Amino acid sequence: MDRPPPPVPQVTPPEVSQAESTSGHAARMSLDVARSGTVRRSMDVSQDQIANDIDLSPDIPWWTGTQPLPPVLQKQAGTDILTECEESTTTARGGKSTTSKEIYILFRDYSQTIVSVKYNTKDPQNAQLEQAHKPPPPNLRQDQLESYWERFGSRLADATRSHGQSKKDSVVGNGSAPSLITELIKALPDALAPIGQRAYGALVYANLANASTQQFDEIRPGDIITVRNAKFEGHHGAMKTKYRQEYGNSHVAIVDEWDGTKRALRAWEQGREKKGGVRSEKFRLADLRSGEVRVWRVVGRDFVEW
Repeated sequence: MDRPPPPVPQVTPPEVSQAESTSGHAARMSLDVARSGTVRRSMDVSQDQIANDIDLSPDIPWWTGTQPLPPVLQKQAGTDILTECEESTTTARGGKSTTSKEIYILFRDYSQTIVSVKYNTKDPQNAQLEQAHKPPPPNLRQDQLESYWERFGSRLADATRSHGQSKKDSVVGNGSAPSLITELIKALPDALAPIGQRAYGALVYANLANASTQQFDEIRPGDIITVRNAKFEGHHGAMKTKYRQEYGNSHVAIVDEWDGTKRALRAWEQGREKKGGVRSEKFRLADLRSGEVRVWRVVGRDFVEW
């Protein structure tokens, strides 16, 4: 009796591990794809991130500047984005020089666009342009947040306190609220600079009019508090004096003390209500009636692989 032929085994292709599929995410890694002048992505761009394909304006030689940035983003520099550029020049036989630039654009959600430009140094008009995108870093664990505080937050708290307690003129930078933070963070080696007035590191606490709150670690001295369109209203002191305090579109300060039981913090600020110098102010988060309060943890450049 003839036996039926044995079934043909189904071969399943091997799965690609996540590590293999994301191996192009090393810090400051040049984009290893053929430069054909067309736009290519290094990954699928999430709709939830800001970094996305932008107009590279290939007819305008914007890349020849000392701080090159595509025209569509130039008005956002220093306010909504943080940018850096790396440049190198190679000379081949015959004396032909080629300039390569990697332009890193960091958005307020910490997603990135990396624009690569390559051109003949003597003919910069004809450049090969390419862009790729990286998603925001994953949320930090509590131990990682604590580690960044030990590296930067505690030192920032000490530096701010010395200004606030000084009997001399304690104005920092140009006297504005943001310059207090920017100047003091600038003095910390390897700390990531703020992205304009929109983001100051990893989020520790978020409060939207006390209707929605999030907290990822204990608020600590040296953290950054941002207040937007906020109104505080309640009572304070032994006499239960009624108070009301309103803030405009943007205010920022550096945390000095946090009382989790009373949900109140004291912070160092400057540049508000035309009062000069660094001074102490109390924020009663339990009294937030409208607007938004966020608390940030200063992080290192390694947070975004810079």
